[in-house]
Amino acid sequence: SQKKGCPKGAIIGLCNLGLIQGLEAGNYTKPTKNGQYAVQAIEVLKRNRFIASQPDLLWKKVAGITKTENHQMDVVVGLWEAECIST
Repeated sequence: SQKKGCPKGAIIGLCNLGLIQGLEAGNYTKPTKNGQYAVQAIEVLKRNRFIASQPDLLWKKVAGITKTENHQMDVVVGLWEAECIST
């Protein structure tokens, strides 16, 4: 999944807003839907940290049931669990 565009878009979306510890907010690349999904997922996790153990449910809360998740939540949950997200 490291070479897929969706996970890359997710992490870059978090970087753009400075949500990853140690990185300043900036324009690392143009915003994407995958970046928006990642940012929304962080907001959901801030309200309910236990949902990190249910990435499928997290995805449904972010994107609904009609969209297919493509490893974006793996990025978000991995960073969240490693405590790399600035809250």
